[in-house]
Amino acid sequence: MEAHLSAYLASLEAQSKYSESTRLAYSSDLRIFFDYLRKTLQRSPKLEDLNAHHVAGFLDSERQAGRRQSTLVRRWASLRRFVEYLSQRHIIPGSALEANNHLIDYVISKVAPSRPSKYLTDTQIKDTQAVIEASPRLRARRDQAILALLVETGLSVGTLVELNLPDLNLGAEKIHITTDAQQDLWLPLGSAAEPLKQYLNEGRPDLNPKPDERALFVSQMGGRMSRQGIWQILQHWGRKVKPPINLSPRLLRHTAALRLARSGRTLSEIQALLGHSNPLSTQALLRRLKSTKSGD
Repeated sequence: MEAHLSAYLASLEAQSKYSESTRLAYSSDLRIFFDYLRKTLQRSPKLEDLNAHHVAGFLDSERQAGRRQSTLVRRWASLRRFVEYLSQRHIIPGSALEANNHLIDYVISKVAPSRPSKYLTDTQIKDTQAVIEASPRLRARRDQAILALLVETGLSVGTLVELNLPDLNLGAEKIHITTDAQQDLWLPLGSAAEPLKQYLNEGRPDLNPKPDERALFVSQMGGRMSRQGIWQILQHWGRKVKPPINLSPRLLRHTAALRLARSGRTLSEIQALLGHSNPLSTQALLRRLKSTKSGD
């Protein structure tokens, strides 16, 4: 089992969409599960131990230890990804977790949701947009487009920085993304269409991108922006709003998720946009968002 786990973690490291913190979280979740199996079974775990019965028992032990619902959902998602990896390589059957799958959902549902997640109110969104629009610097047009796109779609920062110019179809006012589940989606730009047009006409040329640079969003150095760069510009503009907002990618994803739900998008659509591997993650997030009335 250890060899399969090492190979799996190595495969994650080879994929740029997984950050170091994500890989470490997956590794921690899986090793905690294997430790549980060793103590429960009094032997080394085997491939056949990757079944819904043992997973439900593991999650229930975590519940009794006081783990939050969000932690249980993440543990479950980590295990599912590992099983998917093994089944894709025909090491175990793809149905390994299907039998008694309802037990897992029941265990997770017994835990009270974590504290309410925060989101931006419509007023906070407008205030932030106004602050950016007031800036005379053309690179602010880039930041305005980034804010608008994140609020409209809920894309992860990893997906955002990987966007290329051909992914944007301004004529149809849509943008192309590939989800973690390898789904090809064309998302409507909605209110982000105009800021993106302005950015391409004014902001991007001002940043002097290299002639062959395909990245949609470029940094002051003319190359593709980094996740850290996105975080920094959001923090920068959040501090300028009165009163200040701790503006972060997570806050914008939560804002987008709630707006998408209120607009009538289905759970599966929101799950795909947010990149959640487990619909329970999406359900839990929406429950938390709907349980609070205030923003940041």
